[in-house]
Amino acid sequence: MRLIAFGTARLNSTRCKNKMLRPYADTSLAEIAVKRLASLTSFDKVFFAAHENELLDVSRDYLPAASIIERSRESALENTSITVIYDYLRDIDFDYCMWINSCHAFLKPSTIESAAAHFRQGKSRSMTAVKKRYSWFYTLEGKSINNIPTAAATEQSVPLLEVTHAFHIYQKDHFFKTASYWNNTENDPELFQIDDVEALDVDTETDFLISESIYKATLSEKNNE
Repeated sequence: MRLIAFGTARLNSTRCKNKMLRPYADTSLAEIAVKRLASLTSFDKVFFAAHENELLDVSRDYLPAASIIERSRESALENTSITVIYDYLRDIDFDYCMWINSCHAFLKPSTIESAAAHFRQGKSRSMTAVKKRYSWFYTLEGKSINNIPTAAATEQSVPLLEVTHAFHIYQKDHFFKTASYWNNTENDPELFQIDDVEALDVDTETDFLISESIYKATLSEKNNE
């Protein structure tokens, strides 16, 4: 099995402007993402793809030229189809790839390596990162999904697994034939649990502030050890 890892970034985010390059504690989300990719050792190849020169410049500080992909302007636009977003993957020789979200500052390299090793050893067709949620959920029509009216606490309800979008593993051929990551059948995808902090994603301004605050606190704890 040829398994590659890759991360992506773009500058035209609308919900949290310039989130990849703006100051984030003493670094940036782009730098954290690229350094994490550079630390991975269990993949056949590692790549970082971006269109804007500012992001490509960050990647050049940590990755060799062969690992850096200059993606098209169209692939970096919002609301573009997923096959266009990842069109450059067509020219790379691999069976499966792991896309790693550059907006997850706390996702550990060891977690990524563990997920990749588990996938290689198993028989799943795909994989995605999830977190366990203890809460009461309803559909938009008001139908209860897991609420127990007699429960004294949410922990007594059946937990659900929420996709975190920290990473996805999927098959190249399936992706380009179907324009989808998986079939939503048994072990397609396999659900790989990560903890709540690693699951923190920066989509909005509020997300950015929360994530950066926790990152600063984590750095402070390390410096005081």
